[in-house]
Amino acid sequence: MPIPASLVASVVSAVIETAVSSSTAVPIKQYDQYEIYVTKRILPPEAKVGYMLPPPGDGTIVISGQNLKASPTIQFRNQQNLIVMSMSLQKPSDVVYINDTYGAVHRVWLVTKAEADSLKKK
Repeated sequence: MPIPASLVASVVSAVIETAVSSSTAVPIKQYDQYEIYVTKRILPPEAKVGYMLPPPGDGTIVISGQNLKASPTIQFRNQQNLIVMSMSLQKPSDVVYINDTYGAVHRVWLVTKAEADSLKKK
């Protein structure tokens, strides 16, 4: 089956564009590439501020010294607002979190120092 000329042209154009742009590009840090997509995030007003230890994996979360139950559908978001898995959280972090209707921790946002300081002032 013959390949359409427009498809070949698109592939060649993409290869040339990639070669030209990668040779002049400045190396990007691991998360800096996502800064383009991240806007200032708006955290829920009812969210609580705390300091979270790495999740132990037993269905609980330790935030500000309190052992809290984790919701079965808990969601963690990093400083770039990307969803991360709980096992990737290996160091203590400043967080903002909300509880579900049963009192379990439902959503957790890891915050930067600047975000944490501004939230503590409110």
